Amino acid sequence: MGAWQTADTMGFFEALPELWPGWRTERWDDRYENHVAACGPALGVPGLDLVEGVDVAEAWIRERVFESYADSPAGQLANLAGMLAPLAPGLEVGADALTDFAVRPTTAEWARFEEACARLRDSRAA
Repeated sequence: MGAWQTADTMGFFEALPELWPGWRTERWDDRYENHVAACGPALGVPGLDLVEGVDVAEAWIRERVFESYADSPAGQLANLAGMLAPLAPGLEVGADALTDFAVRPTTAEWARFEEACARLRDSRAA
């Protein structure tokens, strides 16, 4: 028996050999392709669209890398501290907790990333 799962937090697969003597178990972790191969045509999965994947990844990374201070963890903490201030007089949040430590790429680094995404898109379109 094989299964595709991301985590065996309860030790399910470790217990199976004792529960089912003679059975062979195989855990595929995140390797979904093993599951697809074992099931053959009984399991249909959507095709991999690399262009769409690059589009989604690039947009998500751009949003996270260039987020505003208000959207950053430090900005969220500052907002939360402001909301709690009336309820917790004397509440202090250290300046280091509110500092935006984000490391952002240089213009040239970001341009290289965008170019790599564009090259992948172009290679799939050809």
